[in-house]
Amino acid sequence: MEQRCISVSTSSSGSHVLHFADGSTHEADLVVGADGIKSMLREIVSGQPTSPAYSNSIAYRSVLSPEALKAIKTNIMRPIYWIGKDKINVVVFSTDYTVPIGSVNVPLPWAKPASQDELLREYSGWGEDANVILKEMKNPSKWYIHFLYPPLSSYIRQRIVLVGDAAHAMLPHLGSGRFLSDNPQDVLKAYDSIRVARANMVQKMSTMMGNIVDSHGPSSGTIPEIQEQLRDIWDPIWHHDLKGEIKRAAAAIYGPRGVL
Repeated sequence: MEQRCISVSTSSSGSHVLHFADGSTHEADLVVGADGIKSMLREIVSGQPTSPAYSNSIAYRSVLSPEALKAIKTNIMRPIYWIGKDKINVVVFSTDYTVPIGSVNVPLPWAKPASQDELLREYSGWGEDANVILKEMKNPSKWYIHFLYPPLSSYIRQRIVLVGDAAHAMLPHLGSGRFLSDNPQDVLKAYDSIRVARANMVQKMSTMMGNIVDSHGPSSGTIPEIQEQLRDIWDPIWHHDLKGEIKRAAAAIYGPRGVL
């Protein structure tokens, strides 16, 4: 099924009607907008244009074999994650801090091939281990990272709800981004009351982490200062009280007596 939703209207009964590019329609009691960073539904929920902004960050990506990295002297087993035994997905970032976020319009596509010469120029002067990795990235791709800036203050409108990148597209530096009820509106309000604050916090801290590792954090950026700034930055991700959050959302729907 390949249909592209181009608008949403409200029927006299209060349900929503989805209008598709091929002229067809579909009526629904609840619309979940999981249509990604270029979400059409986001503008309906926010009531204003909400195009994703270019973050001024580029990710160069390549897939290497473990054999290609044997010359690296540093123990890179920590804190890097290794997934799979035959291929390693390598991502290196480059950020331009000389221009304001959202001031540069990047034409599509936002991901395209890049040359190794460009990659090596971007990281000229880096250490020996970094150069081992960069020189093995013979056919890198170049990703212009966009995110939602500024973040939304709500993810719901009537019975339309945004999830995922449609709601809170963010930078990747922290690696992050159910209820049943007789009244879907109660569920949406509970979701909105909890999810917005947390997602916006993670978005803000993910941007902050990128700034810190680029030596654009609150201090001058010496190695000990960077280590101190990063020391607890993962705590809200790793130690988040998910069970408590679910109980608060359930209490908002059913009341305290309805929570197990």
